Amino acid sequence: MPGTGLLAITSPDRLYSSWTAAAQARKAGRRGARSPIESLLSGLSPDATLVTLQDGHPLALGWMGSVMGHRCEALGVDRFGQAGNIAQLYTEYGIDSDAVVDAVADIIVQQVGITT
Repeated sequence: MPGTGLLAITSPDRLYSSWTAAAQARKAGRRGARSPIESLLSGLSPDATLVTLQDGHPLALGWMGSVMGHRCEALGVDRFGQAGNIAQLYTEYGIDSDAVVDAVADIIVQQVGITT
């Protein structure tokens, strides 16, 4: 699909730390300070929507919408205690491939203005 991309993050904590460090550097007068996530997201349209996915709490990546002011649909595990294999658990917690497709479809429907 045109306008679609994928960003695989191996260290959300380092990505977040570099973003806050760049913000602090700008506050200290270094106007050109820029974090890697700012560089990566700067090419997106201002009305783009991010879909984040993590086998962990959705807030761990949900902050990414704040980087450039994009809307963010954060998928992740927000409750615990279920048992099953990985596929069953991903379905239970809404982080399986169907959930990602549904999140993207919802965004497209909202952007196009389709009502059901």
